[in-house]
Amino acid sequence: MKKRNLRQNNSGQVIIITALLVVTLLLSTAIYIIETEKEVPVVGTNQISLFTGYEQSTRSTLISALANVTNGGNANVLNSDLNELSTAITSHSYQIMLQMGSAPLNTAPYQEGVWISWGLNGQGTSSAYVEFTFSSTASSTTSNLKYAVNVTSELNLKGYYTQNETLKQTNLTVNLLNEGKPALAQSYIFSFENSTDWVNVEAPNVVDFGNGTCLVSFNAATGQLGDPLPVSVICQDQRGITVRANITCNLIA
Repeated sequence: MKKRNLRQNNSGQVIIITALLVVTLLLSTAIYIIETEKEVPVVGTNQISLFTGYEQSTRSTLISALANVTNGGNANVLNSDLNELSTAITSHSYQIMLQMGSAPLNTAPYQEGVWISWGLNGQGTSSAYVEFTFSSTASSTTSNLKYAVNVTSELNLKGYYTQNETLKQTNLTVNLLNEGKPALAQSYIFSFENSTDWVNVEAPNVVDFGNGTCLVSFNAATGQLGDPLPVSVICQDQRGITVRANITCNLIA
């Protein structure tokens, strides 16, 4: 079991450079496929493989946009990034005629492909969901592909406190997920409510199990002995996506 303190990381936003670099590599693959196709007319599966490779670029774009939005960026950045990605892909498709379409999900709780829910029940969600279509026509084949990409960071909290004179000895279990799988964080910020003010915890004790779960403890000095203690956790995962959750910790004997 590894014990460490995770400090705030203000790196903030993630850009789509990674996505565009991947596109460049894929376009190099496209040239190879086209030249091969000239000699062997029956291809088909090669273009499908090429399309499938674009998923890494589209996923990187969603991660970039969601990191931007959850760190204070414009909510419309997803559409802007998707347009840039489409231009990068289709304007460099060389000898194949390639079309790319994207449809951000607009079914509740998503709006324009983004869903951010930072609630009071110990659960927080930052998510993006987009459906993509690719259509390619080359000298001997026509291929189509449709798939959806979902990027989701979830934060789940459980907690309680014990009273020690004027201090509330607070204990939290923090669980972070990426697409439903255990994930690691690059930073946490813990705070508690004292009357009407929120107080940042300066030196929480964080035990990281390396599987998406941390045990956190700290002392909260408040004037309301025995009252419930509102706690807030802000987490930035290793992709730069921020997710927040609040919970009310109650006194246990």
